[in-house]
Amino acid sequence: MKKRGNRSQTFTEYVILVAIVAAVLVGMRIYMERAMQQKFRESADVFGEGEQYAKGVTQATYNDEPGFPPPPIDPPKDICPGLLDKIEVLEDEIGDLNDRIASFEQSVLDLNNTIAELNAQIPILREQARQLRIRAAYYEAQADAKDAAALAKRNEAKDFNAQADKKRDELDALKRANPSCYSGCGCVTGSEPSCQTMNEISALEKERDSLRSQAAEKETQAADKQADVDFFKKNFPECFADPESCPYMTEVVAALEAEIKLLHNEETELNAQAKKKEKEANDKKATIPACYTGSGCLTTCDEGDNCCCVFDTVAKLELEIADLRSNAALANAAAALLESEAQTLHNKAASLSKAADDADKAADDLEDTQISSLTNQIKSFEDKIADARSKVQDKQKQIDDFKKNYPDCF
Repeated sequence: MKKRGNRSQTFTEYVILVAIVAAVLVGMRIYMERAMQQKFRESADVFGEGEQYAKGVTQATYNDEPGFPPPPIDPPKDICPGLLDKIEVLEDEIGDLNDRIASFEQSVLDLNNTIAELNAQIPILREQARQLRIRAAYYEAQADAKDAAALAKRNEAKDFNAQADKKRDELDALKRANPSCYSGCGCVTGSEPSCQTMNEISALEKERDSLRSQAAEKETQAADKQADVDFFKKNFPECFADPESCPYMTEVVAALEAEIKLLHNEETELNAQAKKKEKEANDKKATIPACYTGSGCLTTCDEGDNCCCVFDTVAKLELEIADLRSNAALANAAAALLESEAQTLHNKAASLSKAADDADKAADDLEDTQISSLTNQIKSFEDKIADARSKVQDKQKQIDDFKKNYPDCF
């Protein structure tokens, strides 16, 4: 009986022990649930910047009378680690935002520098366009002048030809009136050498006049090119003070000066040849001085007939006709040259005008398109800078509030 009683006591002790353990576990469960809820609430207070659940900090009052808020109560020590982590995150975000602001500000600075450079190019392009139009106008005026000169040369050639035709009519009439003078060799017996000499003299004088006319044309061409050189040197002095600044213009002027020198050399050579022809003619005249005294007829030629005088007159008419035809040909050649030069100048003027239009168009593009686009980019960066600074202020305010409300954590 005693032994059975011991077993019953042991079983009862086990039951009581199990009940105690179960009660402890239930109590621990309730405690743990409440502790976890408190932790969640405190975490929400820290990261949401609210404090309505902060244990020992938030106090409810039903007193409607105004009064000073109670002094802050030290937060529990377990809030500080989370708070410091949050501040570290905010400071990292502020650093990132400040880096972005610096990058945006550098972009704005670079864009402003680019705009300044583009704005500096605009007046240069405008000035280039103006200078190009000045040169185009000068070339156009020269071309018009050469067109007018060519027309005058054409009219002059027509006038020379008309005079030559008139002289030819006079010559033909003279020959018709004296048919016997042209029935033989062309000169009466005894007068043929003198008439031949006079024809040779006339030919030499014709060559002399032609050479002088060519020399005069060379002089005119040289004068025209010298006017071009003088224009460039007057209107673009900076290009000749520093030749490297205007390589194209200095090359053009150098080419013109070389052409002027060549034209002067050709003029000198033609005048020398004309002078030589004149000397030859004078030498021949010295052999028959009687032909150039009085009426121009030889005394020996006048004995028995008048053919020598007819031949003299015919020779003079033929010389005049030849000179007139030569002058007409020279005038037409000069007109053709002037027309060619005028066309070249018109083409230069058109090319310069197009270049001026291109320069103005480039300046307009800088003003209306490129600078406007860069200005819009600057505005976009400035908006981003303002937004980033606003975010920095907000985050800094959060940090300041944390430090103010939880000074013991710092």
